[in-house]
Amino acid sequence: MRKLVSSPVMMLFRLLSLPYLRKHLFRWALTVAGIVLGVAVFVAMHTANQSVIAAFDKTVDQIAGKTQLQVTSGEFGFEESILELVQSLPDVEAAVPVIEALAETGLRGQGNILILGIDMTGDRNLRDYDLESADDAIIDDPLVFLAQPDSLMVTRDFAGRNSLQVNSKIPLHTLQGDRQFTVRGVMSSGGMSSAFGGNLAIMDIYAAQQMFGRGRRFDRIDLRLREGVSLDEGRTRIQSALGPGFEVEPPSARGQHLESLLQTYSLGTSISSLFAMIIGMFIIYNSFSIAITQRRPEIGILRALGATRSQIRRLFLLESLIAGSLGSALGVVFGMGLAAGVARYFGSMIEQLLGATQRVEQLTINPMILLLALILGIGTSLIAAWIPARNAAGVDPVRALQKGKYQVLSEGENRLRRILALMCAVAAGVCLLASQSKPAFYTGYVLMVAAGLLFAPTLSLLLSKAVRPILKGILPAEGTLAADSLIQAPRRTSATVSALMLSLAMVIGFGGFSTSTYDSLDEWMRNALNPDFFVTPSANLTIRSITIPNSIGPLLESVDGVEQVQLVRSARVIYHGVPILLVSVEARKLGEKVRRVPLAGDIDDMNRRMAEGTGVMVSGNFSELQHVSLNGVVELPTPSGILKLPVAGVVRDHSDLMGTVFIDREVYRKWWKDDTVNLARVYVRPGYDHAEVRRRIVAGLPPDQRLLVLTNADVRKYVLQITDQWLAMTYNQMFVAVLVAILGIVNTLTVSITDRRRELGLLQAVGGLRWQIRRTVWAEALSIAAVGLVLGIALGAVNLYYTLGMVKRDVGGLDLDYIFPVQLMLVMSPVILAAAFIAAIGPAESAVRASLVEALEYE
Repeated sequence: MRKLVSSPVMMLFRLLSLPYLRKHLFRWALTVAGIVLGVAVFVAMHTANQSVIAAFDKTVDQIAGKTQLQVTSGEFGFEESILELVQSLPDVEAAVPVIEALAETGLRGQGNILILGIDMTGDRNLRDYDLESADDAIIDDPLVFLAQPDSLMVTRDFAGRNSLQVNSKIPLHTLQGDRQFTVRGVMSSGGMSSAFGGNLAIMDIYAAQQMFGRGRRFDRIDLRLREGVSLDEGRTRIQSALGPGFEVEPPSARGQHLESLLQTYSLGTSISSLFAMIIGMFIIYNSFSIAITQRRPEIGILRALGATRSQIRRLFLLESLIAGSLGSALGVVFGMGLAAGVARYFGSMIEQLLGATQRVEQLTINPMILLLALILGIGTSLIAAWIPARNAAGVDPVRALQKGKYQVLSEGENRLRRILALMCAVAAGVCLLASQSKPAFYTGYVLMVAAGLLFAPTLSLLLSKAVRPILKGILPAEGTLAADSLIQAPRRTSATVSALMLSLAMVIGFGGFSTSTYDSLDEWMRNALNPDFFVTPSANLTIRSITIPNSIGPLLESVDGVEQVQLVRSARVIYHGVPILLVSVEARKLGEKVRRVPLAGDIDDMNRRMAEGTGVMVSGNFSELQHVSLNGVVELPTPSGILKLPVAGVVRDHSDLMGTVFIDREVYRKWWKDDTVNLARVYVRPGYDHAEVRRRIVAGLPPDQRLLVLTNADVRKYVLQITDQWLAMTYNQMFVAVLVAILGIVNTLTVSITDRRRELGLLQAVGGLRWQIRRTVWAEALSIAAVGLVLGIALGAVNLYYTLGMVKRDVGGLDLDYIFPVQLMLVMSPVILAAAFIAAIGPAESAVRASLVEALEYE
């Protein structure tokens, strides 16, 4: 660093750099903006991701209180008899049952509230409720709380936001309908009451069982070990007593499960951040290329006066260091501001996709992320400026003082690029042949991108030559001049073309993934989600904490016009340390109505074996992520032990990102000792009016239960809505691509005009009109955009293949068809061309208003 900012370099910085920076402040702002863009995206994505996980961990920890271990059996829960067994174990000092459920509050703007159902007679051994105000009876005798099933305790934050106090009423949507609950106590701020952003309420556990359809089942047991029993010893002995169908883990394990669910998004955000950094690098490269082109005469004078090449190179690297440091610092600040919004978006997306809600009240600041962002920002800036700085150091003093074209790509340099590009392409092909190996696959991806970037100058030149006859035919004079400008100076346009190419390749990768996802979803919904109506206790189909009694099936089947009812119970279980979705269905009925797309196995055979209880059906992403193929054995943890069944078939299914296993309902009832359901799928008899049948269903539903009757269109809309939310990243990438096009083309045209000032001056001197000069610049801008579009589409087609490969390997294991996003590119192409035209307006005006005297000076 000391060598970089030595005294002669600082003197050159004051003489050459500072005046230029003051004169071109806006252009330097654009350079810094390129760095800010990359760093901000990196910081925002990673900080938001960590903040969501940390907030969930905090909620778990606060709710846990003094709990050391938690006993669970997936999300299905278990019978009350398990509590007695745990309480009888010699290592256990205190064991209390818990029910957790998300409920809609009915209070405007409050959304969901986390209901914690607890047994007040024993729970205070583990949790301190620290009541700020309450009925005197509750404080003196918790049994009063038990005797009033409409009782709730809420947090001070929640009470304050909704102007609640003791004896205030709160409306909650429960299985028993819209019920009014009474606030019996308000918990002080801090501790457990700050969990879930304060949207937490305490309810008697037996009231929670009734209100949320649990029957006589608990979700989990929180326990504390006796004095002198270590956590590992107690966990081992309790696990041995309960058997392999139960999980005995510290509360922190729940955060690890959420983190595994979020790994899909973590990879996506990492890739997005990487692309943002690379795109920012090209913006910086372009800006420094401009700076060197515009200051070439000054560089020549300094070289003639004795400045060494090393000093010139260090001067421009110093400029890059300053810009990189400033841009990185601003990027960190901007990224932290952006992270709050991204974290809220992630929280909302998790609620929609995973059924687990988490409010992020404050960001989790990881100093290592911020330091890494600063290093990447500054490093990216220095790397991007290295080639322009090297070119500046190599300036010949005599040529620098001439008014010629300096952006010509030497044949030797071009040949070296082609050789390196060819080597990268061959190496990428070799890696593709060995793509079963994850390192080989990702190495091939990096080499493929490198080959595309190295080939870009040569391909830009070839396409520019191909465009020349077209431009000449449309605009004989202006088009020819524009094409010749591109042909004679490929280096000038290569950075912009490369940045635009990379941006479009990224857009096509995400856009193709979106298109393939929608196509696969449409096929899945037509085949698997084909009932006419869905009867459910919640409009959010991913919330499975409210269940319905089995009696709903015969009741619905008795409605005139109903042909068939299929009962479904689904929840997550832990499979080899990963939360997956387990769905119990009436396999015989399902086989009659649903024709799934088989990926492995015969559809009729898998339906028969599943109905007989001799096999399971798994989703394609489960098979991919868990490496379980046809006839492989799936071992499911249940309260009755480990259920081992072979895979009878693999189907395409989008129920869950971590994979889905389907079993017959009778198998579920036998092993889980539970006959409740989440959902009833209803088919209408042919010839009956759907609206009338729906009216009859609604009229026949139990008056003491809050059930919704959703149409097939409602569910399809819901699925597509949450898919849109998940795939919103695609639209952000489109914005980045347009921004890159504008910034890059403005920079390139500025260099072009500076390079051709004498040529443009001669044109005006011999009678060229201003509108002709403008059209020349416009034609050059549109040509650059067109070349970038062609190369971007080509690289994007390859990038889409790798994107789908990454999705299959690491993003939910989805096996999607390759579908090029034609419609997206039909939209993006005119947008990019329009952006290029807008970007050319300023440089065109600069060209026509330049001084003729200065432009026509003799060399």
